[in-house]
Amino acid sequence: MTDGGQGTIISETPTRPAAKRDGFVWRVISAAVLAPAALACVFAGGAVFAAAVAFCAIVMIFEWTRMVDGRDFSAAFYAAALVGVAALVAASAGRFEIAYGLCVLASVAGAVMAMRGTVRRPGWIAFGGAYILAPCVALIWLRADAENGRALTLMLFLIVWAADSGGYFGGRLVGGPKMSPALSPAKTWAGAVGGVVFGALAGLAVARIVFGEEALGFYMLAGASLGLASILGDMAESGFKRTFGVKDASGLIPGHGGFLDRLDGMIFATTAMTLVLFLHMIAARVQG
Repeated sequence: MTDGGQGTIISETPTRPAAKRDGFVWRVISAAVLAPAALACVFAGGAVFAAAVAFCAIVMIFEWTRMVDGRDFSAAFYAAALVGVAALVAASAGRFEIAYGLCVLASVAGAVMAMRGTVRRPGWIAFGGAYILAPCVALIWLRADAENGRALTLMLFLIVWAADSGGYFGGRLVGGPKMSPALSPAKTWAGAVGGVVFGALAGLAVARIVFGEEALGFYMLAGASLGLASILGDMAESGFKRTFGVKDASGLIPGHGGFLDRLDGMIFATTAMTLVLFLHMIAARVQG
């Protein structure tokens, strides 16, 4: 059941096996198309990567404001998106302090336009602007300015994808007790374990290929931690969608829902990785 373009309304009707199979097939097809494109952008870096991040950010802002506002295009969306583009342009130019300031301004602009219109939740509009844009700026910083940025960005992507796959197959094949039925009825503890294990293995594999034999245990732990962050991001997004009464943020990606549905784990994992790197940089400067 859908709500006429506002995403998919949560339904109590059980999903049929054929529908599940179709969803899995589309999930694989979408991943086969999107993953190589994402990896190509990571390897290209520069303006190509920044443009890809900006495109995803604008789509996610669109999905977020539509969930909150109940309209496809609202004044809140245009305000947040316009200032958000400016933030990401600043980030692509290496002006990250300005970029983060513009993230705050984008949130405020969206909330102000929401209050001027008919939106009853301007606070949610403001939160969504920061929730989406700040990690996008951090991702551009990671690829462009961090030491070994391309390798770390590649590792981040592969860990998040592995954690998503591990969570999906762990939940489907093992099942068992639910983590939090109130937030996400489909998430199980087995799926969470699968996500963490797959994330750890992805971190180990990428580190072995890129960094050789050095500190493999550290990268395995980092993979598990980022896998856990990805799972928490998935659960947070599920909670947001239940708050607004939708099943998917949109239907733009067959088998996955919307960009927010696909990138929820990336939002949390990017925040976690860049925060740790930032704190490490500060510690290194203090010790130096």
